[in-house]
Amino acid sequence: MDWWLTDSEGIVASWLLIFALCNGLRGMYCWFRDQDERRVVERLLAFKPHPVQASFLLGGMSEAAETAVCMLVDDGAVKVSSTGELRPTHRGRKQTEHALRALAEAIRATPSGTTTPLHEIPTEARFAPFRQLVEHRSPAVHLTASGKSQSLMLATSVLTTFGMGVHAGGALAPTAFFPEAHRMSWLYVCMAAWLVQWGPACLWPSENRRRWKALDTVCRDKAEIARAALPASTRRAIARTKERPKPPPPPPQPTRHHTRSNSGDPGGAGIDVDSYGSDSSCGGCGGCGGE
Repeated sequence: MDWWLTDSEGIVASWLLIFALCNGLRGMYCWFRDQDERRVVERLLAFKPHPVQASFLLGGMSEAAETAVCMLVDDGAVKVSSTGELRPTHRGRKQTEHALRALAEAIRATPSGTTTPLHEIPTEARFAPFRQLVEHRSPAVHLTASGKSQSLMLATSVLTTFGMGVHAGGALAPTAFFPEAHRMSWLYVCMAAWLVQWGPACLWPSENRRRWKALDTVCRDKAEIARAALPASTRRAIARTKERPKPPPPPPQPTRHHTRSNSGDPGGAGIDVDSYGSDSSCGGCGGCGGE
């Protein structure tokens, strides 16, 4: 026990062991926490998600709307113009999937003479039933990492390094691995220990990193198969209205124009040309006798 508390190499080993235990405890916590989500992901991998659901898992409501529109166009329920505007038709197969049926009904309810761009589906209120069905049928899994594990382990590496230096100073231990060196050399030992801990800490998933790579592969395949039923030109036309267009710039403010004075002085006061039509503007030059 004294070796762990007072010996120089024992101090380094004890704090590295503390860091390893912290990593192990965090790993066990994450493993138990994600048990239910792993079961959900395994079921999705076994039964394959619907293309609209798969697109939602990959990129949110915007991707789900694009895949749903492609499926409706392929079924003949919706037609798309060369510019990407969507119009309903009175033909096509009856939709059995609830979200697709809700989207087809919302597009069919569009007033005559108007069209639907793709970017309205994730935002407009009339498409709320479609969005609610997609979200309701999506599995309750966290698709990306929160980043807390990596931040916690990086903070732990800093704390254990600081604790190592304080421990060595309190025990008056010589520099680890270099007992003949000045005790200030402990600073370099602590820096080396921090680098050793920094590597494993960075292996933890960072924020927004995808967690289920196998599920992402399956979802990507399902979405691509659904969209590939349309010609490439039709897919490009649908994707053309995916982004909301930027509003036009405001019109320029009108400017007032003034005439120059007779002397040609650019710094002279401006003369209002409308005032020459009034009687009060006469200067009594003698031509009219001042009358």
